[in-house]
Amino acid sequence: MAEKIATISNIPLYKIDSTYVVILCAKTLHMPDIGTSIAKFREMYPTVMIQGINPSHIFGKEHIFEVLKIILEANKRKIKVAKRLEMELLLRLICSNQVDKAITIGGIKNNSSGCFVLFADTKYQIIKSVRYLRNTLADQNDSLLNATREKMINICRAMQFTNMNFSTKEFLKILTEKAALVSQ
Repeated sequence: MAEKIATISNIPLYKIDSTYVVILCAKTLHMPDIGTSIAKFREMYPTVMIQGINPSHIFGKEHIFEVLKIILEANKRKIKVAKRLEMELLLRLICSNQVDKAITIGGIKNNSSGCFVLFADTKYQIIKSVRYLRNTLADQNDSLLNATREKMINICRAMQFTNMNFSTKEFLKILTEKAALVSQ
C-alpha cells in the first residue's frame, strides 16, 4: 500500500518504499504538443519520472500503486520490460509488452483527459515538479481515476475478457496479476 505522507498544494504525496509518488489528473489537457511538454518537464526535472496516461484505462489509484510496486521491484532485480521506468509503468498498466500498443491504448492526447504519474527518490525535486506541473494543468479532477463499473467493462473489452462480472477488489487483483506477468 502506498502511504500518504504529505500534501503539496492540495495534492497528496505518497511514498512506496523509498519512492515518492504524485498523481495529477486533468479533465482536459490543453498543451500544444504533449510530447514536447513532457520532454521539457524531463529536462527541467531530470530526477523526476513522469508518465501521462489516459485515465479511462486506470482502475483507481490502487491500480497505479500496485503497478508501481511491481516496476520498482522489477527495477531492483534488473528484469524490466522497458528501458525507462516511465514506459514500464504504461506497459504494465495497459498489460502489454508492445510500446506502440500501450501508447495507442493508454497514451494521453491533447484536448482529452489525462493523468500524470510522477515518481522520484527525492522529495524536494518532486515537490518542485508538482508545483510546476500543477500550474500548467487546468481542470484538475481526481475523480477521473474512480474505479467504476463502466471503466471495468471498458478495460475488460480492451483486454478481451469474456467475463466482465467481477467485484472491484477481484478486478484490481486480476489487473495486478496481469501487470506482473507482462514480459519481453
